[in-house]
Parts: sequence; structure tokens; C-alpha cells
Amino acid sequence: MKYDFTTKIDRSNTGAFKYDFMPESLRDSGIVPMTVADMEFSAPPEVNEAVAAAAHHGCYGYTGPDKAFMDAVKHWQKTRHGWDIEDDWYVVTNGIVQALGIAVRAFTAPEDSVLIMTPVYHPFYGAVLDNGRQLVTSALIENAGRYEIDFEDIEAKAALPSVKLMLLCSPHNPIGRVWTREELEKISEICLKNGVLVVSDEIHNDLIMPGNRHTVFASIPGAEDNCIVCTAISKTFNLAGLSCSNIFVPNEKLREKFSKQAHTDGCGCVPYIARFATIAAYNKGSEWLDELISVVDANFRLLYDFIGKRLPQFSVTRAEGTYLAWIDMRSLGMGHEKLNEFMVEKAMIADNDGEMFGSAGDGFRRWNLALPKAELENALERLEKAVKEL
Repeated sequence: MKYDFTTKIDRSNTGAFKYDFMPESLRDSGIVPMTVADMEFSAPPEVNEAVAAAAHHGCYGYTGPDKAFMDAVKHWQKTRHGWDIEDDWYVVTNGIVQALGIAVRAFTAPEDSVLIMTPVYHPFYGAVLDNGRQLVTSALIENAGRYEIDFEDIEAKAALPSVKLMLLCSPHNPIGRVWTREELEKISEICLKNGVLVVSDEIHNDLIMPGNRHTVFASIPGAEDNCIVCTAISKTFNLAGLSCSNIFVPNEKLREKFSKQAHTDGCGCVPYIARFATIAAYNKGSEWLDELISVVDANFRLLYDFIGKRLPQFSVTRAEGTYLAWIDMRSLGMGHEKLNEFMVEKAMIADNDGEMFGSAGDGFRRWNLALPKAELENALERLEKAVKEL
């Protein structure tokens, strides 16, 4: 490969959530944590070079989405996703989680409800509940290890008079589904019919495993005027710490309302370093991303093979996108608190408790597979040893 996806990078003492905030008992265990959804790989060298040059300039002033920035953003969406965007659709926020909260405040009142599909990325719950809105959930249907949308339930929930907004995770975290165009068309049809605005979190839109294809929600006929599409450089290129998201609101009236709330919340600038990183990533990062996807796909196949042959009492959802694995460990018969203890104290693994994504995740674990193969092998061997000692 042209790029390095094998070197273990020491991230300790950098303030990294994964390392410097992991359980103390694991800090000296030699394990690479598989918790927070950032990567154990360096960002593309082309991005690192651009960031170094920007830092060398030495003047880190207020920065906006200028022509070079917007041209790079539009180029990426067109070449990677076949989606044409207009400059004036763009709204900057400093994270998609922030954008979710902005949308909830902008488009709902305290008596209104917001619809989500569970299990789902835990800040979805917070975006609703922390803003004093009502939460309406629709449980995904687990069918032989694959999750499907319960459209009958979605239709019933969207028809509730209080439901004004739907937060859609696409691709879906933590289960790794890449929703088909047909599935998204059904969601769009239901939401349009019931006057429910869709906020589509597409932060993992570039991390699609071979044989699958991501559909931008706004590219669906009729959906463009009833959605907000949230994207970022963060997951794709391991740049989450730069706090820059690219939010697209094609409908002018919706955009005015969203932008006003974003401005009220203090948004307005593209972080200086993020400007240079975005331009380099979107103009020069395609080859690096292709190699990354092949590495993550190989890690998924390693996980499937190991679990299937050596820990068959467990099962893994076949990921279509993201670099996040959803592992069913319910056969151990432990509640999530005991399972947490087992993973930390016996298996010596730092991962995510499935229950944090909703009650349907009890007994599951989420593993981040954006790490060198040798580190995944280490974790799997630790898990096997701990299970055998039960």
C-alpha cells in the first residue's frame, strides 16, 4: 500500500478521550482502546502537510468558507456521491452533534416530539431530551443478525401530531447499515406526508464497505426541500479534533431558520486549521480513503472469521458501512454492568457498552475497527482467553 495503516501511534498524554480517560486499570495494559469513533491511523500525509503549512503561517484569525474551501467541498460531494450542491446551501457548525441540537431548537417547541430509530448513536437521545423535547422511538427490527426499518411503526409514529422532526442516522451507528435508496425513499414519503422534517446525519457517508452504496438523502426526489444533510471531514479522514462540519440545507426558508439558530448558538467560523485540512482532504484524499476502506474491510473479515470459528457463541452484525462493529454477546447471560466489568477486568478490553445506544443494545458491544490489524488480533485473543476462563 502507498499509505501506512500498520504503525501503532502512541496517543497517550495528548488529551485523547480514548487513552487518557480510559479506565485506569487498562492504561498500562498495552491494549488499543476501541471506544470513541476516531481512528488509530494518521490522517492522510497530504492533509498533514497542508496543516503544517497553515501552522507555519502563524496567524490563526477568524476564517470563513471561501471559494477554495467551497470548491473542494462541492468537488468531493460530486465525485464521491454524485451530488451537486450550491454554495448557499452551506452552513458551518463545529460538529454534527451540535447541528442536531441546533435543528431541534430551530424546528421544534418544548411540547413537540422528535422521532429516532433505535438502537442509535447516544447523542441522538441527548439532542432531544437535553433540549426539553419529547422523544419518540421506533425500534429497528433485528432479523437474523441484520437490522431492518419497521416502516409500519415509523408511519404510525410520524403521524402523531406532536412529531415535527426525525433524526436519521445514515449510515447507521452502531449497527452499520447503509440504507438502500428504496428504504430512504419510504422514509422521505412518510415524512413528507406527515409534515416531519428530516435531519440526516451522514457523518459516515464516505466509509462504505465494498458492495454497498450510500445515498444522499437530499438526492431523493421530493426530499431536497424537506431535509438537512449533515456531513463532516471528521470520520472520513480522522480529523474530528478540528471541529468542522459541513451542513447543507437546500430549502431557503429552512436554511434561514437553521442559520439563525446556529448564529444564536455562536457558530459562524470555519476553524482556521480545518479550512486547510478540508481543502487538502477533499482534493487529494481519495486514494488514501480507498486504501483505508480496504483495511477496515479486512479487519471486519478478520473479526467475522475469528468469532465464527473460535467464539461461535457470539455473533457480529455484517457491517455495510462505518468502521464500527456490533457484537452480540448476550449468550454470556450478563447484564450490561456485569458485562462491562468482564470486558475491563477479565478481557482487558476498552470498548463501548451496547446499552449506551438504547435498551435494545443490552448484551451487545461496539468495537471500533479503525486500527492496525495486529491490535485487533490482540483484542480478540484477550477476549477468547477471558471467555474460556469463565
